[in-house]
Amino acid sequence: MTAAVCLLLLLPLRAGAAAPDDGRADAAAAAGLRLEGPALVQIEGFTGPDGDVPCRPRSFSNTWHYKFRSGGEWLTVDACGSDVINVSRDLSGGGPSEKLPYRLAAPSKVLKKLAADGVFTAEADPYGRSVLMRAAVQPAKDGRPAGCYWHVSQGKAEALADCAGERTWKITAAPPKARAAGAASGDAVKGRDTAGRYSAKAVEAIRKQVPDARLMFVEALVDRTGSAKCMAPEDGWSFVFASRSMASQQAFGGCAGKTASQYVTFDGKGTSEMARLEPVSLPFKDSDYALSKLPKDVLKGYSTISMKLKNFKPAYAPVTGHSQVWMIDCGSLRYLVDARTGSYLGTAGK
Repeated sequence: MTAAVCLLLLLPLRAGAAAPDDGRADAAAAAGLRLEGPALVQIEGFTGPDGDVPCRPRSFSNTWHYKFRSGGEWLTVDACGSDVINVSRDLSGGGPSEKLPYRLAAPSKVLKKLAADGVFTAEADPYGRSVLMRAAVQPAKDGRPAGCYWHVSQGKAEALADCAGERTWKITAAPPKARAAGAASGDAVKGRDTAGRYSAKAVEAIRKQVPDARLMFVEALVDRTGSAKCMAPEDGWSFVFASRSMASQQAFGGCAGKTASQYVTFDGKGTSEMARLEPVSLPFKDSDYALSKLPKDVLKGYSTISMKLKNFKPAYAPVTGHSQVWMIDCGSLRYLVDARTGSYLGTAGK
C-alpha cells in the first residue's frame, strides 16, 4: 500500500451548495471501502458567510473534508453532498482520535450564533470563501470542558462554538510582542498580475482538455507586489497539472492578462517530489497577500523573487499542520506563508 491512495470517483454532479451533514453518509461509505470500522473524527471546510460550500465547479476546494480514523490509520474523504471527489489515506500517524457526535449544529447556525453573541462575524471575501470551519473533539482548555467544538477562523479572527451551537467563546488574538517575530511587512499592496488572476482560468482550461487533471503546483518569478515578471505567457505564472491519463504533465501560463497552455515533457526527475504533494486547493491566499506577510524589510534589495505554491502531504509539510504553503525565496533564504489562512510560518531550508 502506498503512502497515499487517491481515487477520483466520477459520480454525478450535485447542483447548489452543501452543508457537512449532506455528505456525511456518502463519505462514511467511501471510507468504509478503505478502512475497517472507520470513525468520523473531524470535518473541515472553507465556507462563505452562509456556512455552505458550493458543489460546482467540481474540485477539491469545493468540498467538505471528512477525516476518519481506524486504529492507527487516518483517511480523508473530500465530498460535496453525495459527490465524493477524492479519497486519500494518510499514513503520517497523526490526527484527531475521538469520534464526533452523531448530531452537529450546521455551520450556518454556528455562524449566526457567533454573530449574535458578538464573538465572530463572517465577512464576504471578494477572492472566494475564506471562513475555515473545523469540527473536532478537543481536550479541556481555558475553563472549557473537553468536548466537540466548531473552530471558526477568518484572517486573524478566531472563535469556538460547541458542536450543539449553543455556547460560544472568542479566542484572544496574539499580543503585539508575539507577532514581532514574524511581523508583517505591511498591508497588502495589490498586485496587477498575481497568481489568483489566473487560477480559476487555469483549472477550467486544463480540465476541458484533461478531465481528471489535478493542479499540483504554481510558480513564478515576481516583483515586490507579487506580480509575475515575464515577456510571454509561458514565462509568467505557471500552473502545472498531472493526471493518470496523461503521459506528461501539462502547464497553463498566464502573463499580463494573456494565457497559454502546453504539454510539458516529464522525464521522471520530479517523481519523488510529486509523490510528496497533494493537489493544490482553490481558493488560496493570493501572491500579493502572501508577500505582505513577510517580516518587515525582507523585500528591500530584491527586485526579483521566486514564489512557489505547493500542497504537501501531511508527512512532508514544512511546518506541522500547514500543508498548503507559499514558498518565497529571497536570496539564500526561504520564507513560508500558509496559503489557506495567510499566516506567516517562518523560514525553512531551500
